[in-house]
Amino acid sequence: MEYPIAGSDSNRSSKPDLNSNDEVSITFSLVSDGTRKAVLIMNSIMTLMVLLTYGSIILRHPMHYSVYTLALAFLPILFLFCIQWFVFRRKEGTVRLNADGLEFIGVSPLTLLKRGKRTWSDVHSVQITYPQSMGRNSFPHFKGQPVSFWHSLGFNNYGPDVTFDFKSGGSATVELPYLTKPQAEEFLGAIEKFGEPSRFTSDFVKMQRAIVLERLDSQSFTQLWSESISPRYCATTYVPLSTNHELQNGRYTVLMELAAGGMSAVYLAKGDGVKVILKESVLPSDIGESQKEKARELFEREAKLLLKLSHPQIAKVLDRFVEATRDYLVIEYVPGLTLGQLVKAKGRQKEKDVLKWCRQLAEILAYLHGQEPPLLHRDLTPDNIILKSDGTVFLIDFGAANEFVGQATGTMIGKQCYIAPEQLRGKASQASDLYALGATLNYLLTGEDPEPLSVSVPKLKHSQISQGCSDLVSSLTAYESSERPASASEVLNLLVRLDTDSGIAKSGKK
Repeated sequence: MEYPIAGSDSNRSSKPDLNSNDEVSITFSLVSDGTRKAVLIMNSIMTLMVLLTYGSIILRHPMHYSVYTLALAFLPILFLFCIQWFVFRRKEGTVRLNADGLEFIGVSPLTLLKRGKRTWSDVHSVQITYPQSMGRNSFPHFKGQPVSFWHSLGFNNYGPDVTFDFKSGGSATVELPYLTKPQAEEFLGAIEKFGEPSRFTSDFVKMQRAIVLERLDSQSFTQLWSESISPRYCATTYVPLSTNHELQNGRYTVLMELAAGGMSAVYLAKGDGVKVILKESVLPSDIGESQKEKARELFEREAKLLLKLSHPQIAKVLDRFVEATRDYLVIEYVPGLTLGQLVKAKGRQKEKDVLKWCRQLAEILAYLHGQEPPLLHRDLTPDNIILKSDGTVFLIDFGAANEFVGQATGTMIGKQCYIAPEQLRGKASQASDLYALGATLNYLLTGEDPEPLSVSVPKLKHSQISQGCSDLVSSLTAYESSERPASASEVLNLLVRLDTDSGIAKSGKK
């Protein structure tokens, strides 16, 4: 089954007018790094074998061979180096993409039926295909990336390919291992920019998201393959921005929509040469001006505080602006797997790991709550916490934009099973963030979302969870805020006691 790219529905804004002179050209070697490495390895082995063989013969019978006989003996080595020259000789392919169509030069000449130029209207589908030896969810090895010795001996491409099928007959395949990662990102981005999204298969969409989001380790890539690519927005008058939309006079360019719902959206964008997250919020047109003004005033106040934050485990808020009546936060982009995705991919997590992450999150909350005035996160969930490769967790989002829309509309935005009862009533406090922390711990320990507005007791679901850890989660998710720990610093003290009693909770920092 084929799925349209997220946001390609007829309700979405159409592609911006494209200039036919706006062209993307990708030139690449038609020999993969793996093939080069394999030929070098085989040549080295064969040369060594020839030298050892003739060397041993000459040592045993030094007087039986003339100079001409010895020269003839080295002909196999010359032959091997001729093969190496043939493989390594300059052989390139080029793909040009613009608003009118595509042109393939030196790529798939036979399968293209000698018609290298094709229009976008002739494209039947753009899909990801795989060598027979690879699984459907295998991630690519780009040019310049290391390839293992045993894979090199296979002489294969070590990754998936992009295949175009054409209505008028023929097809073209571009092997991703022939491209560097920046080239692959530019290539797939150009296809989305100029092509018709209804022709993109779900595998193509997922591949593009994986490359642009820099989620190319086996764990996160496999998780991405299990995620739905159906549009992530509701039927409202609000229309999210299209790909390549520019903001602030071209300073920010939307690369792709990551999520959308109600009157807000989150985009991956490029600004000042680096990737950033754009969080967009729109106030409904049917609310009063006084409500809009109050909501904007609160949002502006909190945005200024967020801009001043500096913590190694909190994504930096880089900018805040308003354009076309839409409010935006620009947030540092941090690639990686969220804790929510980790649990979906690998199931519930070990208690010792969960308590390490709890300590780090409590320290982050203590930092936020220690600001003047105190800053509330308001949206602490497993989906807003990135697990970095060094084992540290990273907070990537704030609920300020959600609160902005909620203040004006009276509608609470967010995942309700992680929202404290008092926050649902519009009275968020520091204890509300602690409730969300407890709900997050419960999810990590059990692999299931907690029951909304209830005390979580993870030991009831999994008896092997220690009593101390279960009690900590229960105290954090107490219905009344007064029954929860008084502060994030008190949570850290509870973890120290738990560490003393069980020897489990230890610092997760390295």
